[in-house]
Amino acid sequence: MMSEKMDVIIANPAGNTTIFVLTPVPLDRYQEVTGKLLDIDFKTGFGGAFAEGAFMEDIYANEIKGEQLGFVLPDTPQGLPAMNMSGLEFCGNASRAFAFYKAVTMDPVPETIRISVSGCDEPLTATIDVPSKDSKIQMPLPKLAATYSAQQLGIADRYPDMADGILVDMDGIFHLVLKDVDASPEIFEEIKEKFYPDSDTGDALTNFPAFGVMFYNTKSEILTPVVYVHEVATTYFEGSCASGTTATSFAASLSMPDGVHKMAFQQPAGTLFTEITKESGQVTGVELNGLIELSDVITVEI
Repeated sequence: MMSEKMDVIIANPAGNTTIFVLTPVPLDRYQEVTGKLLDIDFKTGFGGAFAEGAFMEDIYANEIKGEQLGFVLPDTPQGLPAMNMSGLEFCGNASRAFAFYKAVTMDPVPETIRISVSGCDEPLTATIDVPSKDSKIQMPLPKLAATYSAQQLGIADRYPDMADGILVDMDGIFHLVLKDVDASPEIFEEIKEKFYPDSDTGDALTNFPAFGVMFYNTKSEILTPVVYVHEVATTYFEGSCASGTTATSFAASLSMPDGVHKMAFQQPAGTLFTEITKESGQVTGVELNGLIELSDVITVEI
Protein backbone atom coordinates (compact mmCIF):
# COMPACT_ATOMS: atom_id res chain seq x y z
CA MET A 1 0.00 0.00 0.00
CA MET A 2 1.31 3.43 -0.91
CA SER A 3 2.06 5.87 1.88
CA GLU A 4 0.20 9.17 2.16
CA LYS A 5 0.92 12.51 3.76
CA MET A 6 -1.27 14.18 6.36
CA ASP A 7 -1.07 17.50 8.17
CA VAL A 8 -1.51 17.28 11.94
CA ILE A 9 -1.15 19.43 15.04
CA ILE A 10 -0.20 18.06 18.46
CA ALA A 11 -2.02 19.60 21.40
CA ASN A 12 -1.14 19.33 25.07
CA PRO A 13 -4.27 20.11 27.09
CA ALA A 14 -2.96 19.58 30.64
CA GLY A 15 -1.02 16.49 29.57
CA ASN A 16 -3.83 14.74 27.65
CA THR A 17 -1.82 14.62 24.40
CA THR A 18 -4.17 14.95 21.43
CA ILE A 19 -3.41 14.70 17.71
CA PHE A 20 -5.62 16.84 15.48
CA VAL A 21 -5.75 15.67 11.86
CA LEU A 22 -6.18 18.66 9.56
CA THR A 23 -6.26 16.64 6.32
CA PRO A 24 -9.80 15.40 5.51
CA VAL A 25 -10.29 11.74 6.41
CA PRO A 26 -13.49 9.74 5.69
CA LEU A 27 -15.28 8.24 8.65
CA ASP A 28 -14.63 4.66 7.56
CA ARG A 29 -10.86 5.27 7.83
CA TYR A 30 -10.84 6.73 11.35
CA GLN A 31 -9.74 3.49 13.01
CA GLU A 32 -6.96 2.82 10.47
CA VAL A 33 -5.54 6.35 10.64
CA THR A 34 -5.84 6.46 14.43
CA GLY A 35 -3.83 3.28 14.84
CA LYS A 36 -1.02 4.57 12.61
CA LEU A 37 -0.76 8.04 14.15
CA LEU A 38 -0.86 6.81 17.75
CA ASP A 39 2.23 4.71 17.00
CA ILE A 40 4.36 7.71 16.01
CA ASP A 41 6.84 9.26 18.43
CA PHE A 42 6.67 12.88 17.31
CA LYS A 43 9.61 13.88 19.46
CA THR A 44 12.17 11.70 17.71
CA GLY A 45 10.60 11.91 14.27
CA PHE A 46 9.82 15.62 14.16
CA GLY A 47 12.28 17.35 16.51
CA GLY A 48 11.97 21.09 16.89
CA ALA A 49 8.40 21.33 15.65
CA PHE A 50 6.84 22.08 19.02
CA ALA A 51 5.84 25.19 20.88
CA GLU A 52 8.02 26.10 23.83
CA GLY A 53 6.56 25.38 27.25
CA ALA A 54 4.76 22.28 28.42
CA PHE A 55 6.04 20.16 25.53
CA MET A 56 9.47 20.52 27.06
CA GLU A 57 8.51 19.43 30.56
CA ASP A 58 9.32 16.12 32.23
CA ILE A 59 6.22 14.34 30.95
CA TYR A 60 7.63 14.64 27.41
CA ALA A 61 11.26 13.94 28.35
CA ASN A 62 11.39 10.64 26.49
CA GLU A 63 8.70 10.74 23.81
CA ILE A 64 5.70 12.63 22.48
CA LYS A 65 2.95 10.19 21.54
CA GLY A 66 -0.74 10.91 21.16
CA GLU A 67 -3.26 9.48 23.59
CA GLN A 68 -6.22 10.26 21.30
CA LEU A 69 -7.16 11.66 17.90
CA GLY A 70 -9.51 14.37 16.70
CA PHE A 71 -10.42 14.86 13.03
CA VAL A 72 -10.99 18.47 12.02
CA LEU A 73 -14.10 18.83 9.85
CA PRO A 74 -15.41 21.59 7.59
CA ASP A 75 -17.37 24.25 9.46
CA THR A 76 -21.04 23.44 10.10
CA PRO A 77 -23.75 25.12 7.98
CA GLN A 78 -24.08 27.57 10.90
CA GLY A 79 -20.40 28.47 10.53
CA LEU A 80 -19.19 26.69 13.66
CA PRO A 81 -15.75 25.01 13.71
CA ALA A 82 -16.34 21.25 13.92
CA MET A 83 -14.34 18.23 15.10
CA ASN A 84 -14.92 14.49 15.49
CA MET A 85 -13.06 12.31 17.95
CA SER A 86 -11.80 9.04 16.47
CA GLY A 87 -14.48 6.97 18.21
CA LEU A 88 -17.15 9.69 17.89
CA GLU A 89 -16.96 10.06 21.66
CA PHE A 90 -16.98 13.33 23.58
CA CYS A 91 -13.70 14.62 25.00
CA GLY A 92 -13.60 17.84 27.00
CA ASN A 93 -9.81 18.28 26.81
CA ALA A 94 -9.76 17.80 23.05
CA SER A 95 -12.69 20.21 22.74
CA ARG A 96 -10.84 22.83 24.83
CA ALA A 97 -7.71 22.38 22.72
CA PHE A 98 -9.65 22.47 19.44
CA ALA A 99 -11.36 25.70 20.47
CA PHE A 100 -7.99 27.21 21.39
CA TYR A 101 -6.45 26.13 18.08
CA LYS A 102 -9.31 27.57 16.01
CA ALA A 103 -9.31 30.81 18.01
CA VAL A 104 -5.59 31.50 17.58
CA THR A 105 -5.91 31.08 13.80
CA MET A 106 -8.37 34.01 13.70
CA ASP A 107 -7.48 37.69 13.47
CA PRO A 108 -8.30 39.13 15.88
CA VAL A 109 -8.35 36.22 18.33
CA PRO A 110 -11.85 36.04 19.85
CA GLU A 111 -12.32 35.96 23.62
CA THR A 112 -15.06 33.32 23.20
CA ILE A 113 -15.73 30.79 20.47
CA ARG A 114 -18.51 28.27 19.84
CA ILE A 115 -17.64 24.84 18.47
CA SER A 116 -19.41 21.66 17.39
CA VAL A 117 -17.86 18.37 18.58
CA SER A 118 -18.71 14.67 18.49
CA GLY A 119 -20.62 13.16 21.39
CA CYS A 120 -22.33 16.45 22.19
CA ASP A 121 -25.72 17.40 20.75
CA GLU A 122 -25.36 21.14 21.36
CA PRO A 123 -22.55 23.57 20.46
CA LEU A 124 -20.09 24.35 23.27
CA THR A 125 -18.71 27.76 24.22
CA ALA A 126 -15.04 28.21 25.13
CA THR A 127 -13.28 31.25 26.63
CA ILE A 128 -9.76 31.80 25.31
CA ASP A 129 -6.88 33.48 27.17
CA VAL A 130 -3.83 33.40 24.89
CA PRO A 131 -1.27 35.03 27.27
CA SER A 132 -1.98 32.48 30.01
CA LYS A 133 -2.41 29.63 27.49
CA ASP A 134 -5.75 28.80 29.07
CA SER A 135 -8.97 27.53 27.51
CA LYS A 136 -12.12 27.36 29.62
CA ILE A 137 -15.03 25.41 28.21
CA GLN A 138 -18.68 25.11 29.14
CA MET A 139 -19.09 21.38 29.70
CA PRO A 140 -22.28 19.42 29.00
CA LEU A 141 -24.28 18.99 32.19
CA PRO A 142 -23.48 15.59 33.73
CA LYS A 143 -26.23 13.19 34.69
CA LEU A 144 -26.11 10.91 37.70
CA ALA A 145 -26.75 7.40 36.42
CA ALA A 146 -26.24 4.97 39.30
CA THR A 147 -24.15 3.87 42.27
CA TYR A 148 -22.13 0.67 42.17
CA SER A 149 -20.78 -1.26 45.15
CA ALA A 150 -17.51 -3.17 45.18
CA GLN A 151 -19.53 -6.38 45.02
CA GLN A 152 -21.39 -5.25 41.90
CA LEU A 153 -18.08 -4.36 40.28
CA GLY A 154 -16.53 -7.70 41.18
CA ILE A 155 -13.73 -6.28 43.34
CA ALA A 156 -15.22 -6.78 46.83
CA ASP A 157 -12.57 -9.39 47.73
CA ARG A 158 -9.87 -6.69 47.46
CA TYR A 159 -11.89 -3.66 48.53
CA PRO A 160 -14.56 -4.83 51.00
CA ASP A 161 -14.81 -1.34 52.56
CA MET A 162 -14.86 0.62 49.30
CA ALA A 163 -17.25 3.57 49.14
CA ASP A 164 -19.85 3.13 46.42
CA GLY A 165 -18.66 4.18 42.99
CA ILE A 166 -20.74 6.73 41.11
CA LEU A 167 -21.38 6.15 37.40
CA VAL A 168 -21.93 9.47 35.63
CA ASP A 169 -23.45 9.83 32.17
CA MET A 170 -21.61 12.60 30.34
CA ASP A 171 -23.57 12.33 27.05
CA GLY A 172 -20.81 10.81 24.96
CA ILE A 173 -18.88 8.96 27.64
CA PHE A 174 -19.70 7.18 30.91
CA HIS A 175 -17.33 7.65 33.85
CA LEU A 176 -17.21 5.55 37.00
CA VAL A 177 -15.78 7.57 39.89
CA LEU A 178 -13.99 5.42 42.49
CA LYS A 179 -12.21 6.44 45.69
CA ASP A 180 -9.05 4.74 46.97
CA VAL A 181 -8.98 1.89 44.47
CA ASP A 182 -5.64 1.08 42.81
CA ALA A 183 -5.40 2.40 39.25
CA SER A 184 -4.11 -0.76 37.60
CA PRO A 185 -4.76 -2.25 34.14
CA GLU A 186 -6.05 -5.44 35.78
CA ILE A 187 -8.60 -3.62 37.94
CA PHE A 188 -9.73 -1.50 35.00
CA GLU A 189 -10.22 -4.54 32.75
CA GLU A 190 -12.22 -6.34 35.43
CA ILE A 191 -14.50 -3.34 35.88
CA LYS A 192 -14.78 -2.67 32.14
CA GLU A 193 -15.96 -6.25 31.60
CA LYS A 194 -19.00 -5.46 33.74
CA PHE A 195 -20.01 -2.76 31.26
CA TYR A 196 -18.72 -4.22 27.97
CA PRO A 197 -19.29 -7.92 28.65
CA ASP A 198 -18.34 -10.68 26.24
CA SER A 199 -21.45 -12.52 27.37
CA ASP A 200 -25.06 -11.38 27.71
CA THR A 201 -24.61 -10.61 31.38
CA GLY A 202 -23.63 -7.25 32.80
CA ASP A 203 -24.69 -3.64 32.22
CA ALA A 204 -23.80 -3.51 28.54
CA LEU A 205 -22.78 -0.04 27.32
CA THR A 206 -21.67 -1.27 23.91
CA ASN A 207 -23.78 1.39 22.17
CA PHE A 208 -21.93 4.05 24.15
CA PRO A 209 -18.72 5.27 22.49
CA ALA A 210 -16.47 5.41 25.55
CA PHE A 211 -16.13 4.42 29.20
CA GLY A 212 -13.73 5.67 31.84
CA VAL A 213 -12.83 4.90 35.42
CA MET A 214 -11.66 7.86 37.50
CA PHE A 215 -9.43 6.49 40.27
CA TYR A 216 -9.28 9.17 42.96
CA ASN A 217 -6.74 8.72 45.77
CA THR A 218 -8.08 10.72 48.70
CA LYS A 219 -4.71 10.63 50.53
CA SER A 220 -2.53 11.99 47.70
CA GLU A 221 -5.48 13.87 46.14
CA ILE A 222 -4.41 12.63 42.71
CA LEU A 223 -6.96 11.63 40.08
CA THR A 224 -5.83 8.92 37.64
CA PRO A 225 -8.05 8.68 34.55
CA VAL A 226 -8.32 5.49 32.51
CA VAL A 227 -10.46 5.62 29.36
CA TYR A 228 -11.59 2.96 26.89
CA VAL A 229 -12.89 3.98 23.43
CA HIS A 230 -15.08 1.20 22.09
CA GLU A 231 -15.01 1.92 18.35
CA VAL A 232 -11.21 1.93 18.05
CA ALA A 233 -10.65 -0.52 20.96
CA THR A 234 -8.06 1.64 22.75
CA THR A 235 -7.47 1.94 26.49
CA TYR A 236 -5.28 4.73 27.89
CA PHE A 237 -4.03 5.79 31.27
CA GLU A 238 -4.46 9.45 30.38
CA GLY A 239 -2.35 12.39 31.46
CA SER A 240 -5.58 14.15 32.34
CA CYS A 241 -9.25 13.80 31.43
CA ALA A 242 -11.67 16.73 31.23
CA SER A 243 -14.93 14.81 31.11
CA GLY A 244 -13.67 12.51 33.88
CA THR A 245 -12.69 15.53 35.97
CA THR A 246 -16.16 16.96 35.42
CA ALA A 247 -17.73 13.65 36.46
CA THR A 248 -15.53 13.54 39.58
CA SER A 249 -16.37 17.09 40.59
CA PHE A 250 -20.05 16.39 39.92
CA ALA A 251 -19.90 13.35 42.22
CA ALA A 252 -18.20 15.47 44.88
CA SER A 253 -20.81 18.21 44.53
CA LEU A 254 -23.67 15.87 45.43
CA SER A 255 -23.02 16.50 49.13
CA MET A 256 -22.39 20.24 48.70
CA PRO A 257 -24.90 23.06 49.27
CA ASP A 258 -26.21 25.42 46.60
CA GLY A 259 -23.69 27.93 45.29
CA VAL A 260 -20.57 28.07 43.14
CA HIS A 261 -17.93 25.47 43.96
CA LYS A 262 -14.39 25.62 42.55
CA MET A 263 -12.24 22.50 42.57
CA ALA A 264 -8.79 21.52 41.33
CA PHE A 265 -7.79 17.99 40.38
CA GLN A 266 -4.12 17.08 40.09
CA GLN A 267 -3.59 14.34 37.52
CA PRO A 268 -0.55 12.43 36.30
CA ALA A 269 0.47 15.05 33.71
CA GLY A 270 -1.40 18.22 34.64
CA THR A 271 -4.05 19.92 36.73
CA LEU A 272 -7.60 20.70 35.66
CA PHE A 273 -9.95 23.15 37.36
CA THR A 274 -13.73 23.00 37.56
CA GLU A 275 -16.40 25.46 38.61
CA ILE A 276 -19.78 23.93 39.40
CA THR A 277 -22.95 25.92 40.01
CA LYS A 278 -25.76 24.37 42.07
CA GLU A 279 -29.26 25.80 42.37
CA SER A 280 -32.15 24.18 44.25
CA GLY A 281 -30.02 21.10 44.78
CA GLN A 282 -29.30 20.64 41.06
CA VAL A 283 -26.13 21.25 39.05
CA THR A 284 -27.00 24.00 36.56
CA GLY A 285 -23.58 24.78 35.10
CA VAL A 286 -20.08 23.32 34.78
CA GLU A 287 -16.99 25.07 33.45
CA LEU A 288 -13.57 23.48 33.11
CA ASN A 289 -10.19 25.02 32.33
CA GLY A 290 -6.46 24.36 32.23
CA LEU A 291 -3.27 24.79 30.22
CA ILE A 292 -3.14 24.41 26.43
CA GLU A 293 0.03 24.00 24.33
CA LEU A 294 0.03 23.62 20.54
CA SER A 295 2.69 22.42 18.11
CA ASP A 296 3.32 23.84 14.67
CA VAL A 297 1.58 22.11 11.77
CA ILE A 298 3.46 18.85 11.10
CA THR A 299 3.30 16.85 7.87
CA VAL A 300 3.49 13.13 8.56
CA GLU A 301 3.73 10.18 6.20
CA ILE A 302 1.75 7.07 7.12
